[in-house]
Amino acid sequence: MTQSILNSFVERARVAAASDNATFAIRKLLKSSFSESETMADAIASLETDEVMLFEDEFCSIWTCRYNSDVVLAPHEHCMPVYIAVYRGTKVEVLYKREPTRLRHGGNKVISAGEVTSLGADAIHAITAEGFGQSHAIHIYEEPLTAVKRSLFGWVSGEEVDFTMENFHAMQRQKPDMEEFR
Repeated sequence: MTQSILNSFVERARVAAASDNATFAIRKLLKSSFSESETMADAIASLETDEVMLFEDEFCSIWTCRYNSDVVLAPHEHCMPVYIAVYRGTKVEVLYKREPTRLRHGGNKVISAGEVTSLGADAIHAITAEGFGQSHAIHIYEEPLTAVKRSLFGWVSGEEVDFTMENFHAMQRQKPDMEEFR
C-alpha cells in the first residue's frame, strides 16, 4: 500500500504540474490528498531516508520530506515556487531576508498537519519541526529541482555556500541554540 499510494499521488501531481494552471491544480491536488492523510503520512514514515525524490521531469520535482524537531536545517533557496502539504506533525519554515552583510530573521511560518502552504522563488528559509517527533510532508517544486544551481547561506553572515546535501546537513543547528526559537 505504501508504494501504491505514493505512485498514485505522483501520477496525479504530474498531470497537475503540466496543466495550464499548474499553481491552482497543484494546490487543489494537495488539499484533496488530505482525505488520505494518515495513509500518506504512513507511506512517508516508511521510507528509508528523510528526503526522497519520488519523481522529476521538466515540469516538477516531487519529494517526501521528514523533519525533526530538535534540529534546524540550514538556510537555503529553491529558485522556484514550491507547494507543501503536511500530513503529520508540524513543520516550521524559518524565513530569512538577505541583507548585504547578514541574514535577517523574518519570522517563522508554522504549517500543521492538514495545511498546504507555498514559498515563492525568492524565499530563503531554514526548516525544522515543532513539538515532539517528525513532520511528514510532500513538496512539489514547479521545475526540476536537481537541475538548478542553488545556494545555502551562512547562518550569521548570509554568505553563499554551494548547495550539496553534505553541506546542507553539516550546517544544521540544534534548535535550543537558536535565537529564532527563544
